[in-house]
Amino acid sequence: MSSATVRRTLELVKRRALQRVRGEVNVDRLVAQGLELGHGTYIGRGVYIDAGHPWLISIGDDSVLTAGTIVLAHDGSTRLQTGCTRIARVAIGKRVFVGAGAVILPGSTIGDDSIVGALAVVRGKIPPGSLVIGNPAQVVSDVASFAERHRNAAANGPAWPYEGWMAGHGVTEAAKHAQREALADGRSGYLCGFLSGRPRPVGDPRE
Repeated sequence: MSSATVRRTLELVKRRALQRVRGEVNVDRLVAQGLELGHGTYIGRGVYIDAGHPWLISIGDDSVLTAGTIVLAHDGSTRLQTGCTRIARVAIGKRVFVGAGAVILPGSTIGDDSIVGALAVVRGKIPPGSLVIGNPAQVVSDVASFAERHRNAAANGPAWPYEGWMAGHGVTEAAKHAQREALADGRSGYLCGFLSGRPRPVGDPRE
C-alpha cells in the first residue's frame, strides 16, 4: 500500500470519527448505500438525511443544506394503525438553498434554484426558482425578485468582503466593533464576494 493511499485512508478514518463525535451525517456511507449527491453540494453540521432509505433521495449539484436540516424518505406515523410505514422519494434540485432547521418530507420535489426558508416544512412539489417559507411551506416569491432586492440592498451597504470580516478569516477586534455599530437597531448588512479562490456570483454588487 502506497504512502498516499495510507494517508487518504487515515484522513477518511479521522473524518468519520469526527463526524460521529460531532453528530454529523456520514455522507460517504449514505452515498455508498445509494444517496444521489451532486458535485459541490454542501451538507452542514447536524443535517439528518434518512439513513433507512438513502437510495430514495437525490440532491443536485451546488445545493446547500444548512445546520439542522432534516430530509425524510419515510413516514412512520402510519405504522401503529396499519402495520405499514409509508416511503416516498425526495428530489432536491440543483443550486437549492435549504435554511436551518427545515424539514423535507417524503414525496417532496424541490425545483432547481429554489430557496427553502429556515424551519420551513416542505411537502409536495416546489416549482423551480421559488422562495418558500412556513409550515406547510408556501411560495412567497420567485428567487429572481428576491435576489434583485438583496443585490440592491447590498450595493447600498453596509457591505464587507468575507476576508477580514468573518470568523476564521482574519477579523480584528476593530472590525467586529465597526460591524456591530453598522448593524445597530436591527439593520442588516452583507458579506459580498465568495471566499478566497471561489468565483463571485453573477450580479455581485462589488463588480
